[in-house]
Amino acid sequence: MTKFLTKFKEKPLLCLLSLLFLLVAALTRFLYLDNKPIHFDESINMWFVQRIWEDGFFKYDPTNYHGPLLFYLIQFVQLFTGFDYLSTRWVATIFSFLSLVVLWYGPKEHRTALRWAAVFLLFSPGMGFYGRSGIHESAFVFFQILGFMSFHYLVARDFKKFWWTFIGSLLGMMALKETFVVLILAFIPAALVVFMSERKKIAWSKWTKDLVASFKTTEVSLPLLGMFLLFLGVYAGFGAHPKGLLDFFVALMPWLKTGVHGSGHEKEFLYWGKLIATNEFAILVGFLIGFLFALKNKWIRFYLVFTVFLWAIYSAIPYKTPWCLISILWPFAVVAGFAIQDLKGKLPKAGQFGLYAVLILLFGFESHRMYTVMYKNPIDMQHPYVYVNSSYQMKEFVAKTQQVLRENPLLREQTLQIGTEESWPVPVVLHKFYNISYFRTDAKIEDNALIYMVDMKDKDVIEKELLVRNQAAKYQGFILDVRQGRSHILVYVKREFFQDKFSWELKELGTL
Repeated sequence: MTKFLTKFKEKPLLCLLSLLFLLVAALTRFLYLDNKPIHFDESINMWFVQRIWEDGFFKYDPTNYHGPLLFYLIQFVQLFTGFDYLSTRWVATIFSFLSLVVLWYGPKEHRTALRWAAVFLLFSPGMGFYGRSGIHESAFVFFQILGFMSFHYLVARDFKKFWWTFIGSLLGMMALKETFVVLILAFIPAALVVFMSERKKIAWSKWTKDLVASFKTTEVSLPLLGMFLLFLGVYAGFGAHPKGLLDFFVALMPWLKTGVHGSGHEKEFLYWGKLIATNEFAILVGFLIGFLFALKNKWIRFYLVFTVFLWAIYSAIPYKTPWCLISILWPFAVVAGFAIQDLKGKLPKAGQFGLYAVLILLFGFESHRMYTVMYKNPIDMQHPYVYVNSSYQMKEFVAKTQQVLRENPLLREQTLQIGTEESWPVPVVLHKFYNISYFRTDAKIEDNALIYMVDMKDKDVIEKELLVRNQAAKYQGFILDVRQGRSHILVYVKREFFQDKFSWELKELGTL
């Protein structure tokens, strides 16, 4: 324990507090990762990873709006987990945990404020919920936070850490999502505001000379070169797809087209504001307190301007999916962290105890809401954070079908026909079938399939065809709620293998 305390140069009480924070962060991020069914985007991510396994590299497509990095990381995790959708959540959750760690052990000069920010994010329902979802956003947030920590190192003249964190974060964001452009646009006015107020306090010539000199050292330049080569590699398929590098530079136009037109995800301008106001009360209160100290604290001023512009840009884009909230939320929490530190410094001892009491109440309230959305009912279809997620019925259907395949391995050779207009997430969750047919039911009906998945409008088509083939007695069916935002479908299964497997009743053809 002595060596541990010496390493971090903190008092024993603070070390214990750090251990408690890390323990709670790990539990809230990693506990019961499988407690909700697969998300639509998780299934899409799994499909891209499957392409890497089959092709040997990721073929970047600028119309996909996502870079290659996350898919390669998921593939690496699957070396230990196998081809399972939980691998997507492990990657996302590790980044979510690391985001909290980066803030907790951030630049020493502002560590107290950043630790308050980490606590705000620890008890954020949105950060917890989406930090456990196997999508790009939590990794993207990690690199955003890392990038902004670099500016603290820059001001502290720790140029080595600045270059590592700044370049690493920039390349990381660029390898994940095209929305890094939004971050840059919001950063520019924030940097200008601080520059105008602080320009006379900095010895620019010496500062610039030292910054450039540090870049030229091998200790800095070699790691940066490695980062850059890795960035080139993931986009170029590590040499197998050089065109991916060129496609990276044209990706902005298709992304802008989707953002402007919405593509079915259009939301009102105030969508993000309402989401924060109704679900992230503690962070919002801390953020509003920050306005009281904006004139005297340059870091609050910097993060306030950045946060407002970031919120405004995201709000102006019609295309809105709720998990993007955490990319907007983290700077709110940083402002709140600095605000609490400044407020505490202005209060007498009695006032500080009062402040702690209020914070405990706020975090307790947020903890209850976090528990509800993350553990008690993670698929509450009425909750604004639950969006295009699979149902529990779908989860059971997949689990029982996989059980049937384990009990009868030769059934993998029989056909699964996904004859619906939309197939996701079935191709990924039932990938163990050797023969998957994607013919629409009204175009072709496979012979003697183990499972038929059919749109409701094609009910008469398939039942009539099975009667003509004298196969109707082999099958029973049920209505399946696949996922939120999608119409129910019909599923027909062979009765000899699926009789009494599900918690719901299978019905005879003609009675559905």
